[in-house]
Amino acid sequence: MSQQNAFHDFGALHFGRRAEFDQAEVQAVHEAVQDSGIRDLYVLVHGAHNDEAVAEAADDAFRGMLAEAWGDDAATVGCLTVGWPSLCFRDEGIPGVAEHETKREREACPGISEAMSDDLVRHLPDSASPLAEIAELLNGRPPHEGAFDDLGSALRRLAETPLQDPLTEFAADTEGEVMPQTDPLMLFEDTKTMCREFAGALGDLNGAVDANGSADEKAGEPARHEAGTGDSDSPVSRAGTLPEIRVAGHRPATPLSDRVSRTGTVAAGGPVGQDRRHQDAAELWCGAHELFRQVVRHVLRRRAGVVGQAGLGPCLAALVDASEARIHLVGHGLGGRVVGFALRGLETRGSDSVMLASLTLLQAEMSHFVFADSLPQQVSGHGALWSQRRLVNGPLICTFSHLDTHLGVMYPLSSQMIGDSAESATMSRKWGALGFDGIQGIDGPPNTTLDDSLDDAEEQNLNEMPYTNVDASSLFRSDDVPMGGHHHVVHSEVGRLLRKVAESCAEK
Repeated sequence: MSQQNAFHDFGALHFGRRAEFDQAEVQAVHEAVQDSGIRDLYVLVHGAHNDEAVAEAADDAFRGMLAEAWGDDAATVGCLTVGWPSLCFRDEGIPGVAEHETKREREACPGISEAMSDDLVRHLPDSASPLAEIAELLNGRPPHEGAFDDLGSALRRLAETPLQDPLTEFAADTEGEVMPQTDPLMLFEDTKTMCREFAGALGDLNGAVDANGSADEKAGEPARHEAGTGDSDSPVSRAGTLPEIRVAGHRPATPLSDRVSRTGTVAAGGPVGQDRRHQDAAELWCGAHELFRQVVRHVLRRRAGVVGQAGLGPCLAALVDASEARIHLVGHGLGGRVVGFALRGLETRGSDSVMLASLTLLQAEMSHFVFADSLPQQVSGHGALWSQRRLVNGPLICTFSHLDTHLGVMYPLSSQMIGDSAESATMSRKWGALGFDGIQGIDGPPNTTLDDSLDDAEEQNLNEMPYTNVDASSLFRSDDVPMGGHHHVVHSEVGRLLRKVAESCAEK
């Protein structure tokens, strides 16, 4: 029997846009896991579900990585994937999209292909009208000023939800703030200004690729700090404050774009988009394409929270009761938000008992303050998952890469909120993502590298530390603009890390 065949594949659990699921499917999975007698079950969630072919290719990539890592012991573990209505743009270099198709999509930018339009309407059926209008504008690129106003109106219709809709509760990764987060600035600011902002960001990222076509390794490279010291001569990151540095250690020292090193969303009373140089229509429409991508991801992030809390979480709670297997939750990208909010859904059992063996976040698309019990530069508030750590018995791992340009640049630009004029924190600091610089705002150990985390001498750290940030920049890297290394997470080293996480749970 081959290693792949020995690896237990339990298929997928499927959830709808409002976290609907088939109870019979859930029960069948529970029975299959129980009958298999496996010791460890990985539950994998990603965001590439454009169609069945794309979803299956991504699932197979993760399954193959785990099967390789476990080798001859693969029969002792299993894998369950999660299907939910999510997508990635086809120019991002995702599994299941052939290289020539990816190239064709990039060359057509800012246009929207028929295949991409089909993906969007399939997963956002209630928004077919604004999607059609947006595609027509991006494909036609009309030169008149009013076209950008039309684009902005269509984008707002795409993202809008009634105030009483429970979906609005899942727009933020933080809670309890004086001015709670709702919809991001990009939906309210002048649309042409936002197109100029994203066009400039794309130019910055393209400029970070050298003549050899490789990403500049110095861009975004974390500074190394002496944790626990406040010496004035210690290297200090521009993206952090001294008290935070004493606690949290590493910070990105050189932003991948100076746009995210600004403080607040306004400067000298002017709007965002401080680059006043001339930009031709072609550049602006490329920025419009990126603005569209980020609005779609904003909509999908809200959905990820709903699917995690109201769908996956309760199903996992029932699975814990139905099986003796240790459950290891793994989420990549948008799937990271699904698994994060699944912790909140676990609490529907009405018990504080520990349920999960481990949680691994691979380039998670969530605020880096989501686990913080207080928010730096805020008078009140905390992360949306600040109290959920107790539901994970073993390691909680977060990988990050300073060459994940999607989370390092585009995420902060798209996440900033209207009215935010705080001058005490840079944009990347306040609106940064887990997958760019790890879990922030908590007491924890210095960051480790992926190589060090696989070192046997570091094994106790996985069990003893409440959170472990793993710098995977050496592997999660690419010169793809704007995603960078965001989708480049399937590596044998990651499989070995996931195996080590499971084995450390057995020793606890």
